[in-house]
Amino acid sequence: MKYKNYQRNHVILPGREQALETFLSATLDGKRHKWAHGFSSNSEDALTWSCFDVLRNLPHEKMVAALDEIMEDTFGAEHDWENFSFADERNVAIHIGKRYETTGLPTMESTEVDASIETDDKLVFIEAKLYGAASMPGKNYPYDQIIKKMRVGLDVARHADKERTFYFIFLDLAPMDMLRQLKGSGYFEKKGGSARIFWNYQTNASLLQEKLAPLPCKENIAQYMGWYTWACLFKTVLRGVVGR
Repeated sequence: MKYKNYQRNHVILPGREQALETFLSATLDGKRHKWAHGFSSNSEDALTWSCFDVLRNLPHEKMVAALDEIMEDTFGAEHDWENFSFADERNVAIHIGKRYETTGLPTMESTEVDASIETDDKLVFIEAKLYGAASMPGKNYPYDQIIKKMRVGLDVARHADKERTFYFIFLDLAPMDMLRQLKGSGYFEKKGGSARIFWNYQTNASLLQEKLAPLPCKENIAQYMGWYTWACLFKTVLRGVVGR
């Protein structure tokens, strides 16, 4: 569906009109890609803005509670969440479409992150997919989209004034195990391929280390990779707005 105006395609809080226009007007290689897709109901950027701009404008207590839910829904019981809360973090900030660059790799690498959460001690990258799939390596891109985000995120986190723990979240339509079952050709192969590649990295430590080299990574780096769904995000946003 194509809307007559981009306002109809986004959730816009009062007073955030100019911020949204600035977001949509950002250029990459001289083109306004977000603006071009800003009128389409299939736009990942429109959903990302609509959810995360609401979250970052909630009262602080509600915002950090929502961020805790995102981490819990993504990583489950694999982490000691009793000792983890964004309420204990300092300088919590949510960014949408922020560009990050490496400083400690042999060659500079950069990427725009759909949504990111920064604190003094943690850095979270969120790669959002709606109907699309993670991009694969190409002539000018040696890494797939998952590895590209992780390489930049890990480097940025370890070269901050204070080294931070890095988390990577892949946000998609359905749980990873469901999408992994998609087979065939065309769209289904690509959509299922994103989930299969993510699962391969999570379950193959040597492959992940090879792709992230020369970054010095923890042996359990895969534990900091998580899969999240739009349905969970929508419920978290609504709870934050309606009240708890």
